[in-house]
Amino acid sequence: MPVAHDKMKKRLNADIQKPKIVKQFYKTILAQGFEGASVAKVAKQMQIHPSLILHYFGNKENLTLALVDYVIDAYGSLLKKFKSQDLTPEDRLERLLEALWSREYYEKIDVAGSFAVLAVSFRNEKIHHKIRELYRGLKKFLVREFTYLMDHQVVAAKDPAHMAEVVMTMTEGSRHFRRFIIEEESGDNGQIRRYNQQMMEAAWHYLTGKQKTWPTDPGFSAFPGTPFVR
Repeated sequence: MPVAHDKMKKRLNADIQKPKIVKQFYKTILAQGFEGASVAKVAKQMQIHPSLILHYFGNKENLTLALVDYVIDAYGSLLKKFKSQDLTPEDRLERLLEALWSREYYEKIDVAGSFAVLAVSFRNEKIHHKIRELYRGLKKFLVREFTYLMDHQVVAAKDPAHMAEVVMTMTEGSRHFRRFIIEEESGDNGQIRRYNQQMMEAAWHYLTGKQKTWPTDPGFSAFPGTPFVR
């Protein structure tokens, strides 16, 4: 059975190499920008021949699609770890907003990488479709949560899909805009925390129609057991 063995070996090699290539492509985008993240530069960083990357992905477009799939899987895995069992409905909403503005979620993917791929999506229909898939997954998760909270009379609005879209706009907008109003290089985590608190208070007011002062320390992990990886 030498032929079958060789095929299995090649498949195992691909399963190992392809994620490594995608991650290095992402790192190269952060360092060089999307236009500068060529297949040749990725290969050089990995000390492999460019033909190996082309063998697995064919071209840079397919490599970018694989990167978006990687992001979808990363956020999908993170959302699956969201723990809301055994909570009162109000605590569940608080935990949800903490999760959306948590460091684990907020910085799962570097905003510079997000900007780079989003910019390309406006010129590439396949990448645009993939990113829509990413946001559809998030929206589906939020609609499920808001439907539960609406049934338990915690949220005031009556359209879970619209609520999801508004909250997604708030989270994504604040994630991107924060970099322009807070000098994160200063290391002032307190300033970042205060900013996130204000966003959570605004989201709470939108969803419930009530005011809430957010605690400085929530006293729990939004995604238990999830290490922060930048």
